[in-house]
Amino acid sequence: MRLRFCLLVTLLVGFTPAFAGLRYAESTAPTSLNPMLVADMPSLRATELMFEGLVTPPIAGEVGPALAESWDVSPDESMVKFKLRRGMKWHDGKPVTARDVVFTIEAGRDPRTASALGAQFEAFDSVEAPDDNTVIVFFKRKVLNPLLYFDFKILPAHRFPDGYVAAESAIESPVGSGPYAFSEWTHAGEIRFKRNEYYPSSKDGAISSVEVSPVPDDNIRNELLRYGAVDLLPQVRPKDIPALEELSSVRLYPYSTLSYSYLGLNFRSSLIRQKSFRQALISGLNREEMLKAHYGNRGTIISGPFPPASWAYNFDVKPWEYNSERAAALLDEAGIADSDGDSVREWEGEPITLRIISLAQSEVQKAVVLDLQQQIKNLGLNVDVRFLEPMAWKKAVFEDYDFDMVLAEWTFDNSVNIYTLFHSTQTGPNQNNFGAYANPSVDRLLDESREAENSEMLRATYGELHKVLHDDLPYIFLWSLNRYAAINSRIENVRLHPFYFFSYIADWKEK
Repeated sequence: MRLRFCLLVTLLVGFTPAFAGLRYAESTAPTSLNPMLVADMPSLRATELMFEGLVTPPIAGEVGPALAESWDVSPDESMVKFKLRRGMKWHDGKPVTARDVVFTIEAGRDPRTASALGAQFEAFDSVEAPDDNTVIVFFKRKVLNPLLYFDFKILPAHRFPDGYVAAESAIESPVGSGPYAFSEWTHAGEIRFKRNEYYPSSKDGAISSVEVSPVPDDNIRNELLRYGAVDLLPQVRPKDIPALEELSSVRLYPYSTLSYSYLGLNFRSSLIRQKSFRQALISGLNREEMLKAHYGNRGTIISGPFPPASWAYNFDVKPWEYNSERAAALLDEAGIADSDGDSVREWEGEPITLRIISLAQSEVQKAVVLDLQQQIKNLGLNVDVRFLEPMAWKKAVFEDYDFDMVLAEWTFDNSVNIYTLFHSTQTGPNQNNFGAYANPSVDRLLDESREAENSEMLRATYGELHKVLHDDLPYIFLWSLNRYAAINSRIENVRLHPFYFFSYIADWKEK
């Protein structure tokens, strides 16, 4: 207790209560400030402060003007013509032009760009800029809701002379066109942003500056909020909600993220490629008790690859039930048995040791991982656990594939597009199918989803995908949690985007 108190005092000295601007705390630091390269939610939230797209992030399938002031969609929905706002500038004062849009789309399609958004850009056939304020984008084929394909951010062409987005640009000083400009990335991991003087809606009373700090400990983040050393926590633990509700200086904002947690599996392992092994794993995990113990039952056990709050979730598919006896029987039937009586099952003549990795993100997440470790050990399997810092975690998962299982979370926009997660073509460095999952039936259904001519066809295809992936288990699907942000009451006019979070921060005000 004395150690924790001393640590808190030290942090409070560093985090003096802010009387201007907005200071917020994340459980882990952003790993990228380039929106083309983000692979985690802290990075996505930070880039939302600095960059804009042609249209606003979608809400319920609808978009509004952003860098583009208007657009026309061809009758066959295979072409969109955008007119850009005049007078928009990058943070360095250079004008935003159609050339920047052309560069962004062509860079997104360039195989040298290490982006998980590649599949999204693949939908485009070509892009033209007849003049500085006009962009015409042609699709390879007719698509449903073509405007939803433009939720990516536009990058400044003059900052990328090589014509593509290199991986090292993830941590370089970014230049965007959004309401806040990058100011400093300190040695302590804090990132500071200043108000963009060129942004058209910078009004009196708007947030003057923004600062994000990594604070891994959940309890310390709460105390920093309580004492006014930070103004905002993007996500609070369910068990902390009652105490935060009692604070007159804090307001809680519920928001429905289209997200879920899962155990990602590495199909490069011959053991994990055994379907009976995957089914034994999910049968042997008591997810209901874990949700109750670690999250106060504020969430939903899921059965497949879509968030239950989305239009795509198939409620006819029920979650796997906890059944430890069935789990043991499945392992025995697959020849995954303890042949020498040492209480550890073997595969291909060797005792099994599974490697689970997780972000060293929060005390709750660590507790979940240790709970998973014990439950898997109860099945007769050794488990090694590693907690990694964000950059090391990203490298282990997306580049080195140095894991058997990884505890992670996906957060989606309204399209809930899962093509990049499960299609066999989406493997390789920095791709979303990091576990190298491959199933011809799944590939076929995902290809059909891209060809769907109307929403009814897409819903039917996604419903079938849900069934197939529930049975085949590319992941151990866990749960979808209810989300709350906690914000100091001196910050007013708050509106949150369920995915990008800071999309409306230009309209927030501070007392």
